[in-house]
Amino acid sequence: MNAAARTKRSPLRLPWRRHRRPVAAAAEAMASWDATLRLENRGMLLWLAQQITEARRVAQAVLDQTDRPYPALQDALDITVPPQVRHAAASAGAEQLAAALQQARRDVERLATATPRSARRTLTRLAGDLAEADEAFDRVCNDVLGADLRAVDLDHAYLGGLRWDDTTQWPTGWRDRMSDASDSAKGVHQVRDD
Repeated sequence: MNAAARTKRSPLRLPWRRHRRPVAAAAEAMASWDATLRLENRGMLLWLAQQITEARRVAQAVLDQTDRPYPALQDALDITVPPQVRHAAASAGAEQLAAALQQARRDVERLATATPRSARRTLTRLAGDLAEADEAFDRVCNDVLGADLRAVDLDHAYLGGLRWDDTTQWPTGWRDRMSDASDSAKGVHQVRDD
């Protein structure tokens, strides 16, 4: 029996590994980047975070629906990691993220021919992966707790939402500015998003 005949009789079963979270693993790798590097690329990282959040929302919506609009999820996963981010660090995190998103799109493309059970498992895994990546990207974009930022040019940087603590080292004159622009709770300060 040829492959086409087999596909018509028996839907494709997608491989699924229980603890596979490649998008989240890439985001965690990016969270380990030096805070200076993350701040210098913050605009592009915030854009990536927004795209991951939207993909997570769409994946969850597809998982919750019965008609499974897979093309919407494919579109949401069509995220290009900006070249500036890919070349910004010697770390493999950005390349790893690009590869993980590409694999996720391929997995979604195959869902239409997958068994319902396999499709549900794949969607559940992907939604969980994107949720973990969403949380990690919050740290990528916003945490500078304990970081040494004395060498960073902050004059034109967007700092809204940034979380810092008393051990964070700011350029000369910036600590007071950041204190005035931040709300504090339990030793963590967050720059107001004005």
